[in-house]
Amino acid sequence: MSSLYPSTLFHFTNKQGLWGILNETFILSYAREKIVGQNNKFREYAVPMVSFCDIKLADLNHFIKKKYGFYGIGLTKEWANRKGLNPVIYMNSNCELINNYIDGMSGMFNSIQSVNEIIDLDQFNSGIQNYNYLSNIYRYMKNYEGELIRKEKIVDTNYRFADEREWRYIPSMETNGVYSFVNISLIKTQEQKKEWNSKIRHIKLSFQPEDIKYLIVKNETDIPKLIKHIDFAKSPYDPQTIKKLSSRILTVDQILKDI
Repeated sequence: MSSLYPSTLFHFTNKQGLWGILNETFILSYAREKIVGQNNKFREYAVPMVSFCDIKLADLNHFIKKKYGFYGIGLTKEWANRKGLNPVIYMNSNCELINNYIDGMSGMFNSIQSVNEIIDLDQFNSGIQNYNYLSNIYRYMKNYEGELIRKEKIVDTNYRFADEREWRYIPSMETNGVYSFVNISLIKTQEQKKEWNSKIRHIKLSFQPEDIKYLIVKNETDIPKLIKHIDFAKSPYDPQTIKKLSSRILTVDQILKDI
């Protein structure tokens, strides 16, 4: 039975980023998120993740034009399911659901704190743990549409994020040494973000060559360079694998003109 959704998830980046992914797999970074509800009620924070889009090849031209990068990798949905990726929950800022969730989570935390002295420690710790489990939903929430910000500048005041059909890989909240959330005040500058990202550099999202369905480069001159890079990667690919991956390379020119 056919589906409206493809069997591939894509990740777009720049040339250096794609070369690095093929060399070391995916490395996580903290992404700044802002969830806005009614009357401009919002929560803003940073979350460790790697993002993908659930878009068919024929629709990638729109995505590429948004300047996420001209280089990409497409991996199978089977791989995504094995690794525990999950689609984003898109929220309408004009719906009361966002406000209800923000207020409910704040109220729950305050209630737990207020009864700290009159309940035993096990009950208190259990309440905090349950609060943390529910707060995990924040890490998968995104507004249906809103301001698109690139390099600290608003490039689109009403960008429809839902067009990206985003999936995310986010490490478990119980991963040792990883902050599930970072206060936005601590990650305002590129220097701060670089510092926080260095703390999670050991967390990798790995894949095998057979998980790759497509490799995308900007133009034909990049193809031999990519093949050469694969041939000399840190984890060497065997000749048969290189041949298979070479057949899965597409250029942005092909996607924009022919697909």
